[in-house]
Amino acid sequence: MIMPVSRNTIAGVLLLAAVVGGCRCPSGGCLPATPTAPCNPDPTYADAEPPELVRLTPDGYRGTSIAPLPAPGETYETFTVAQCQCQAATNCNTANLVELERHWAQVIIECDSKYVARNQCLFRDLLALHATDLRNDAAGDALVAYYRLAGLEAQNYYLERAIEETRLSLDRADEITESGLPVDIDRSDIAANLYDLEDRQLQLQLKRLQLNGQIKKLVGCTLDDDSFLWPRIDWTPDLAPVDVDAEVAEGISTRYDLRGLQLLHCNLEKRTLRVARGVLKAADSTLGAVEPTEGWVHRVRCWNCYDSELPVRCRQLAMLFTDTEELAIGEIKSTAYEVTMQQNRVALARQAVVERREQLYRVTAKRDVDDTTAFEITQLRAKLYEAEGQLIAQIVGLRSAQTRLKQAKGLLALECGFCPTLCTEGCCNGPCTQCQPPTCCPRTCECKKCQRVMSSH
Repeated sequence: MIMPVSRNTIAGVLLLAAVVGGCRCPSGGCLPATPTAPCNPDPTYADAEPPELVRLTPDGYRGTSIAPLPAPGETYETFTVAQCQCQAATNCNTANLVELERHWAQVIIECDSKYVARNQCLFRDLLALHATDLRNDAAGDALVAYYRLAGLEAQNYYLERAIEETRLSLDRADEITESGLPVDIDRSDIAANLYDLEDRQLQLQLKRLQLNGQIKKLVGCTLDDDSFLWPRIDWTPDLAPVDVDAEVAEGISTRYDLRGLQLLHCNLEKRTLRVARGVLKAADSTLGAVEPTEGWVHRVRCWNCYDSELPVRCRQLAMLFTDTEELAIGEIKSTAYEVTMQQNRVALARQAVVERREQLYRVTAKRDVDDTTAFEITQLRAKLYEAEGQLIAQIVGLRSAQTRLKQAKGLLALECGFCPTLCTEGCCNGPCTQCQPPTCCPRTCECKKCQRVMSSH
C-alpha cells in the first residue's frame, strides 16, 4: 500500500535535495591569474639633433605618387534647410528606438492591472518627451553641419582665387628677379604663403568629406564618397537685436527636460515611485538606488517606514527641477549672447571686406600714376579674398549660433511637427504639490498630514 505524500513534503524533499546535491562549483575555490607585463624600459640617451625630415620624406609635391582625396564632380545633390532639419528629426535612430519602447509601454497599459498602468502611463509620457528631445538635438546637429558645409563650399571659391593670385605673385616675383630690377621681394615668403594656402585647401577637402558623411548619416541618406551635397541657404544675416529675457521665457516653457520633471513632480504618488527612482538614477547613479526590499518579512517590519519615501522623492524632484531650470536658463542665455557676439563679428568682417575692396579699387585706379606693379595688385587681391572668406565664416557662425539657440529652447523638433500629446499632463495636484515635511521644526507645519508624518519619527 502506497502512502499519500503531501505537496509540502514533496517541496521540502526537493529543496533538501537541491541543497545537498547541488552544483559543487568547481571553479569557485580559486581566482584566475590576470596577465601582467613587467615594466623594464632600456636605458638610452637623448638624440643629439632632430631627424632630417626633408631627406627622409619622398618628394611627392604635386606628383602622382600620393593618392588625392575624393572630390566632387560637376553635379551635386541638394535639399533645403527645412528638409535637412526635419529629415534629421524624423530619422533620428535613437528617438525611433524610444518610440518602440513607448509602444511596448502602451501594450502593457492595455493588458495589465491599474497599478501597473499608472506607472506605465507616466513612463510612456516621459518617453515621448525624451524622444522629442532627441529629435530636437538631431535637427540642431544636422543644421549646424549643413551651414558649415555651405560656408566651406563658399570659402573654397575664395581660397582657390587666393591660390591663383599667390601663384601669379610667385611667377611675377621670379620674372622680376630674372630681369635684374632692384626690387626687394622675398620669394621664399610668397612660396611659403602658397604652400600654406594649399595646405588649408587639403584640410578643407577632408572637412568636406566629413561634413557630407555627417549630414547624410543624420538625415538618413546612404553614405557615398562619390556623391556630394550642395547646401542651399539664405546668406542674408539676421542682425536684429536679441531679447535675452524673452528668449529665456520662451525656452523655459518649451524645453522637454523641464516639462518631463514637472510632469513627474505633479503626478508622483506612492504607486508611481518606481518611475521617480528611474528618473533620479538618470540624473545620478546613486539617486533612487535605495528602495524597499522585496519579501513579506521586510514589508511587515518596515510597514510604517514606506510612507516616508514619497516626501523624500518629492523633495529630490523639486531640487532636481530647480537645478535643471537654472542650467537651462544658463544655456539659453549663453547661446543668446553668442548670437549677439556673432552679429558683431559679422559687422566687423563686413567692414574689413569693404576696406579691402576700396583699397584695391584705389590702387588699381591709380596704378599708372603711382607706378604700381602688377605684383602689388596681385597681393592685394589675395588679401581681399582672405577677407571675403572671413566674412563667410562669421555668417556661418551666426547661423550656427541661431540654430543652437533654437535647439536650447526645444523649438527645432516643434517646427517639424513633433509635439507630443501627454495623457498625464494638465493636472498638478499630486502629493508633491501638497504640504511636505518641513526641513526644520515639525511644529511649524500647518498641514495635519505632515504633522502626523513628522510626529511618527
